[in-house]
Amino acid sequence: MGQIMSDRWHRLPILGLIMSLMLPLMLVAHPNSESLIKVAATIGSKEVPLNRTVVLTIVLEWTGDLKRYQIGEVENPILENLEIATTSAADRRLSEAGVAKAAKIYEFILKPKSIGMGYVEPVIVKYVDNQTGEAHSLITGRLSVKVIDPVAEPGSPSALLKWWLWALLLLAVGAALGYRWWRQRVARQRAAEESVKIVPLEEEYLGKLRATINLSAAEDQLREAFWLLSRLVREYLSKKYQLPALESTSEKIVADLTALAVDEKMVSQIQEMLTVSDVAKFAGSMGNRSELERIYTLVEMLWERNLREPHQAIR
Repeated sequence: MGQIMSDRWHRLPILGLIMSLMLPLMLVAHPNSESLIKVAATIGSKEVPLNRTVVLTIVLEWTGDLKRYQIGEVENPILENLEIATTSAADRRLSEAGVAKAAKIYEFILKPKSIGMGYVEPVIVKYVDNQTGEAHSLITGRLSVKVIDPVAEPGSPSALLKWWLWALLLLAVGAALGYRWWRQRVARQRAAEESVKIVPLEEEYLGKLRATINLSAAEDQLREAFWLLSRLVREYLSKKYQLPALESTSEKIVADLTALAVDEKMVSQIQEMLTVSDVAKFAGSMGNRSELERIYTLVEMLWERNLREPHQAIR
């Protein structure tokens, strides 16, 4: 038993020496073990018109020791119902949070062949790990794109036709809105005109005559009634024929009406009204009730006739 323990204690220095020699080798075997490499493929759109193109982008990225990997050439992808129009490639180097990153970007401009589905088969990227000497491959997924009807080219007859159709549509909408606005405006004007009733001059003065002249007035008020009747007639003539009838004498009023070619019978009746009223006003008498009633009726009939037949006022 003592001999065995003695042998073990003699072996410990030897084991320690072996471990001290192997430790550096273990660290060098996986330098930058955080290195990562990946590939991604994307297509620019799920649909593409037959006369347009779509972009296929393949991005190969790796981080850590940028010299660790040897990247093989990325071959053109295998396509179905698509063809390559142009290609381009670019390299990118940057550092994020102290970690080095590199990328290779491949861009393929694809042109559709016919309406239907187009496919990009999986892309295989081969690389060698320089540290281990091992070869590896990365593979993308299968991509698809739907090829739809072509769009109108600028300046083509179909594009011009579409433009004209839109212009006609906008013109029609504008015309409809304009017509609707005009109808609403006319309707508002008619409503405003109907809300303000235009009262003929004769109707207005018939109302004033009946409201102002009291045929049952007392005897001492008859003179005032003649004066009021004369004033109503003069106001009517002033507005009807634009005469200064309120300031003019009865003779001047008759002369002006005659010069305006007013109906002779009407001029004669007006002359009689004014003369009788003048006599009642200036003669100093109280006036005669029967005469007031006769002149009142004469004025009333004259205005009623002019209301029914306004053209009769002129010869």
